[in-house]
Amino acid sequence: MMEFVNPGWLWSLFILLPIAIIDIYYRRKKTPRIFFSRFSLLKEAAGRNSFLVYIPLIIRLLIMASLIISLARPRISNKMEIVTGEGIDIIIALDISGSMQAIDFKPVNRMEAAKKAAINFIEKRKNDRIGIVTYADNAFTQAPLTLDYNILMQLTESIDVDMKSQGTAIGMGLAMSVARLKDSKSETKVVILLTDGINNAGQIDPFAAADLAETFGVRVYTIGVGQKGLVDYPVIDTYTGKTVYRKMQSEVDVELLNKIAERTGTERVRMAHDNTQLSAIFDEIDQLEKTEYKIDHYYKYNELFQYFLYFASILLAVDIMYKLFWRKEIP
Repeated sequence: MMEFVNPGWLWSLFILLPIAIIDIYYRRKKTPRIFFSRFSLLKEAAGRNSFLVYIPLIIRLLIMASLIISLARPRISNKMEIVTGEGIDIIIALDISGSMQAIDFKPVNRMEAAKKAAINFIEKRKNDRIGIVTYADNAFTQAPLTLDYNILMQLTESIDVDMKSQGTAIGMGLAMSVARLKDSKSETKVVILLTDGINNAGQIDPFAAADLAETFGVRVYTIGVGQKGLVDYPVIDTYTGKTVYRKMQSEVDVELLNKIAERTGTERVRMAHDNTQLSAIFDEIDQLEKTEYKIDHYYKYNELFQYFLYFASILLAVDIMYKLFWRKEIP
């Protein structure tokens, strides 16, 4: 953003116009009578009426304009900001079991809908460390706690359904999430646990994992996704080898998710049956878990006046050279 520290000096630029008019007027008035019998006078008169006669005037006007602009102190200002305040540590735990392929969040499946909602949530946060845990019949840390949201969103986008999984280990997913947060120095620690099934795998009981979360002061927001009843699942036809869709029963352990939420202080499970509801749940959590931070603005300036002084100095040197070496100088 361009600005001037002393803009009042710019009014002086209007003085240059009358200076130019007066100079041109008196130059023409001083033009001598031409005697065509004398070749030297004819040549001089031709020179006085050519464009070259105005070069000294143009140079002097540019010098004065450059000096005036430098006195106005032009500069470029860049707005900067410093964010201060303690953020929240958040782990997003995503169920990647085979049932997340169900096509009831049209036009995409549950997995893609969950990833999109998670990415939108990450984009809205500021000054919070966020990590990603994925789980099916086991749990893995997809991304540790980080402030690098661009990398985090790329990693989230790369998550896919675990086609080899044999179940859903909600207890393992929650326990892994708490393990990533237990050493956190943040006053607020949150797990967003998303699943579309029931706990039927893993070595850790979900209630034991909830107790662990309560011990370390971790709030767990549980989200159940999927429509009730029969939904379309993609399967490979054994005869044709092509993907076909078959109706299968969708089941979410609402009672389990409710108890985890109650035990960790988030009251209840939040159910999403479509994309709109899923986005609304993440928006609700975003509002409930607000980070308190302060943004201080300051400006960094790049001064430009010296460049106009350099330009004026170069023009002054050109003016002197012109007078010294242009043999037929016309005052």
